[in-house]
Amino acid sequence: MFRLLKDKAISLKLKSKLILSFMLTSVFILLLFALFFYRYTSTTLLQQSEKATLSSLSQLEVNLTTVLNTVNTVSRNILVSSYFSEEMKLDQISSPDDVQFINDVYDYFSEMMTSYDYIHSIVYYGDNGLIIGSSDNKNYFNFDSSLTGSFYETQLKKDLEEKGGPIVCGGLRYSDFFGGTYSSKMDTRYITLGRRLQTAGQTSGYVVINIRESYLRSLYHDDKKNVSGESLLLDAHDLVISAENKELIGTKAVTSPLDTDNTVHLTLSLGDNDLLNKNNQIIYYPYEHYGLSIVYEMPYEILFENIHQLKVMIITLLAVFLVLALIISMFWIYAITKPLNSLIAAMKTMGSGQIGVRMEAAKSSDFKFLTDQFNQMSRNIQHLIDENEIIQEERHELAVQNLQNQLSPHFLYNTLNTIKWMAIVSKATNVADCVTALGNLLQPLFRNTKTTWPLSDELNYLKNYLRIMNYRTGTPIDFTSEIDPSILPCLMPKFILQPLLENAISHQNPSPEVKNTITLTGHREDNTIFLVLTDNGLGIDPDRLQVLQELLASNEDCTKPLDRASLPQGIGIGILNTNRRIKLQYGNACGLTVASAPGRGTSVTLTLVNVTERV
Repeated sequence: MFRLLKDKAISLKLKSKLILSFMLTSVFILLLFALFFYRYTSTTLLQQSEKATLSSLSQLEVNLTTVLNTVNTVSRNILVSSYFSEEMKLDQISSPDDVQFINDVYDYFSEMMTSYDYIHSIVYYGDNGLIIGSSDNKNYFNFDSSLTGSFYETQLKKDLEEKGGPIVCGGLRYSDFFGGTYSSKMDTRYITLGRRLQTAGQTSGYVVINIRESYLRSLYHDDKKNVSGESLLLDAHDLVISAENKELIGTKAVTSPLDTDNTVHLTLSLGDNDLLNKNNQIIYYPYEHYGLSIVYEMPYEILFENIHQLKVMIITLLAVFLVLALIISMFWIYAITKPLNSLIAAMKTMGSGQIGVRMEAAKSSDFKFLTDQFNQMSRNIQHLIDENEIIQEERHELAVQNLQNQLSPHFLYNTLNTIKWMAIVSKATNVADCVTALGNLLQPLFRNTKTTWPLSDELNYLKNYLRIMNYRTGTPIDFTSEIDPSILPCLMPKFILQPLLENAISHQNPSPEVKNTITLTGHREDNTIFLVLTDNGLGIDPDRLQVLQELLASNEDCTKPLDRASLPQGIGIGILNTNRRIKLQYGNACGLTVASAPGRGTSVTLTLVNVTERV
């Protein structure tokens, strides 16, 4: 199917191809723009929704915190009151005074609840099991000497023992504090604030103040109004302590950050979490006090209600733009293809062998350029044909001249050989030896015109060069080589060692008491060749050595020529060019490294890639 469509597209005329390509491009651009605009609008709405939600939750936090601060103040007042400022020794009712004391505590608790109508009950729990509590419809007194009652085994008590308070938690009911069995209406759900009572540095009891969960929920979410979204109030342990679905109270709510710190993925113990997170934007807002936090669910359906209308409008505009693009493209492309057809006809004529075809200049500036270029191309082709005939004649002359030039090296070798034998006859063996070395030095230059040769040829070249330099300087230098025979066939750039050898000779120790030596060692490690040229000359002072090492280690563009005037004083261009040749040949991983000490000589290490000549 795809191949059939491809063949159909290829067989279309240029005009049809241009219209099709223009339409496809227009569709792609419009769809891309629509997608970008839709995504941008959606992202903006989510950001604005998050910002507005956080602002609203911040305002609601003030209301909730104000109530909790008031309850916290009440708890402190209770602890410092005359009833609880000292440790209670009451463990049973044994006298009228005990009864009066308990009634006074009931009255005191009732007075507090009357002053603050959102406080539903207040309970004191002693370390000895004494329990005194009061609610709006019941007073409670009990001894739990075994300390196994509901409060003594709650997480609230553990938190109070650890932190002292105030601690806010939820999930507890009226029956958890006052015992008995009650109807669902009477068994009120609480949000509890507790505080530890200490006397003489020891814990002697706990004061627990209960607030109706429904009252606190009204401070941050109105269930009676048709408010979009759900809100969950969490305690310091991420347990739900207030929610519209009361079955969630006391269960764990796990939040994981998404795009921002406040946008989260919510996992609840009840319900379909995937559907919950798919259909809602979940906002997490931690309160500054009491370890509380609130999770707000904003349905995407309400958030993107206006986006659906925008989607319909975008689709309608796309259809209108496509129709307009088709009409405009048909007229526009016809005007384009007309001069192109004329150009194609002229090119076919030239293809048939009629060189020098000319076209009339087009009226359009763009196509005038094409016709001018075609006419110029036609003239250039004719000119190239004429030039090709001249080049063929010049190539013949160069071939003859090349044969003549090949005679020059033979003449030079014969002349050097004549000088050599004249020196032998005259018993000037040093002259004969020098001429022989020069002949051996020049011979590979003419015989091998490639840019690389084996290490063995480079070694022979160095030996001949050193023989000539020994005659020139008059101070013989011992040269030894310790080369692994397996790397002698390794190819390397020609004359790569000669500048280094020349530097070693020029910096030899001038003292007659010192025997100057130069040693070349070489070995292979995996696919890398290491050559080390060592001398016992004057060495390099530390400052100049550091500059030289930095220049050798740099990976600057090796194709640009070095400016000799810009080099630091005392740094020769020969060793730098040798380093650049190696890097150009093998890459920046290869090159030169130098180690030296004043008066102790210099060691130059060449790192090359093991390349052998292919058979």
